[in-house]
Amino acid sequence: MLEKDIENLIATHPEEFLPYRNLKLVGQQVRLGTYFADIIFEDNKSKKIIIEVKRGILSREAVAQIMDYYGIIKIQEKTSDIKLIIVANVIPKERVILLSEKLGIEFIEIPASKIISVAKDHSYSFLDETKPETKIQYKEHTQEIDKNISFGKSDIWIFQANPQRFDILNALADDEMKEDVWLVVRYKDRIKKGDIGIVWMCGKDSGIYALAEIMNSPEFMEEPEISTKYWMSDEDKEQIRLRVKLKYTLKLLNNPILREELKSIPELKDMAIFRQPQGTNFPVTQDEWKVISDLIKERLNV
Repeated sequence: MLEKDIENLIATHPEEFLPYRNLKLVGQQVRLGTYFADIIFEDNKSKKIIIEVKRGILSREAVAQIMDYYGIIKIQEKTSDIKLIIVANVIPKERVILLSEKLGIEFIEIPASKIISVAKDHSYSFLDETKPETKIQYKEHTQEIDKNISFGKSDIWIFQANPQRFDILNALADDEMKEDVWLVVRYKDRIKKGDIGIVWMCGKDSGIYALAEIMNSPEFMEEPEISTKYWMSDEDKEQIRLRVKLKYTLKLLNNPILREELKSIPELKDMAIFRQPQGTNFPVTQDEWKVISDLIKERLNV
């Protein structure tokens, strides 16, 4: 799911995301001074509604950009009859209170699950949709994981990301992010090279977003430079902590397995992450993996 996908869906189906506003599309990527507005609508009173789209978390850098953007719009249009709306998948409330109260900018949080649902309802194909040949490779890899787990070669662990602290959606969407490191707080004597990592995002859209191979036993290391830009706090970026390296082997950004679906399956209702959801590392049993593996294969649809 690219930022362009979110833009396209909002532009084409505004009633799904901004109901009861009677919006008419003016255009996408409309030039305003030195900027391009992602989407411009008009309401039934001819008021311009300018939409700025951000995938993932609304970062501090994006907020600073929006303030400049707002000023340019006001100067360019020479009218107060304009409304600026910012949409993102995750919006930290403390980051936008001032802009909402003082400037009247509206911030709308649109979870990734909503984007996926609307795309499915309207038969929209994401621009970064996984190619059939890649899906076949993913399925074969999942079957190989099944063998290693059944033979006792690999254990399965959930590594949980907090999207308020780490912009996991954009990190997983980064084509250059082939590997990353992950904090190990519990099970440091059990997690080992060759085990399988399930990348889990907590929050409103909590669930499984990727699979990864664990490349080493836990050791003290720092964040790689490529992933530091996705941390919201400098403190998280700079610490040398006990971590493992994960090599991503399957990404489910456009079709994650969400918590509600998993929890509705009797065989998964007692998963460790459901019993004590606070934390970073959680074990997954072989029986639980069998169910999750089948769900992944269904999503690959090959």
